This record gives sequence, C-alpha cells and structure tokens, in this order.
Amino acid sequence: MSLLSDLLNRMPPNAAGAGKPPMAKRSLDRPRLVLVEPVQLPASPYTNAANATPEWRQARDQYISHVMTCRRCYAPGGRYCLIGADLRATYDNIPMKAER
Repeated sequence: MSLLSDLLNRMPPNAAGAGKPPMAKRSLDRPRLVLVEPVQLPASPYTNAANATPEWRQARDQYISHVMTCRRCYAPGGRYCLIGADLRATYDNIPMKAER
C-alpha cells in the first residue's frame, strides 16, 4: 500500500462536509445572483475591438485563426503563406470605425 492510500483509509468519511447543514435546511435568505440588463456605455472617442464594425471583427478573427494554425505563417516576422497574406490584406483594408 502506498502512503496516500493509507492516509485515505484512516480519514473519517464525509470529513469535507462536516458541520454543513444539508441543502434542504440551508438558509434561503442569502442574497441571490440575478441577471440584469447590460449597461450601455457612453460613446467613446476611442476605437477598439468592442466598438469596431462587424466586418472588421470578422476579418480580424479569420486572420488570427489562420495565423495561429498555419505553420508557414510567422506574423512577427511579416511572413505569410498566400492565404495568410490575403487575409492580412483584407484585415488591413477594412476600416475599424464606421464612416459617418
């Protein structure tokens, strides 16, 4: 027998739950988490991925998904396969902010 199994055999049953009342007897007056409506933040003068156009986000996601899995692409060095270069060009040419 190993040391661990010997220690587990000597441990009293249900030691982890000792002192806790059963689920049915627990107090129901504790605060509960509830879902609330998401807060609408004021318009920001900064453009980031959270307020970018859906087209830009889609182009970014496609580019990143490809570069992370392609063995021929090396983004830090600017080296891409044909598909990676095409996705990078699309990503670079789509505006992040909607034109007004």
